[in-house]
Amino acid sequence: MKSRLLFLFALFVFASCAEVNYIGQSYEPTTEVEIFYDEKAIEFDYTIIGQAIGSSSWFNSIEDIQDEMIKTAKRKGADGIIITGIDTERYNDGDSSSKETQVKAVFFKYD
Repeated sequence: MKSRLLFLFALFVFASCAEVNYIGQSYEPTTEVEIFYDEKAIEFDYTIIGQAIGSSSWFNSIEDIQDEMIKTAKRKGADGIIITGIDTERYNDGDSSSKETQVKAVFFKYD
């Protein structure tokens, strides 16, 4: 019984995490990452270093995806993130209905 509870807890923790897929260049990790929703708001010159798609299932919020996006950007050495789109897709997986939220973004470094 105890092992089942541990398995279910581990499954819940694993399934409840937002996921970020990144493709691009990596640099030394950074400690501060700025988030923008309009690239016209960026006041300095910058270079795009990669693109990312963050996703989560129905029990995560968009803020969870954003938090994971920031962690990934710091690891990849980005100075900032530009959110380029948000999409929620609902689908029927047999017995129940589910939804997946995706956040699309680009990572950049200041010049």
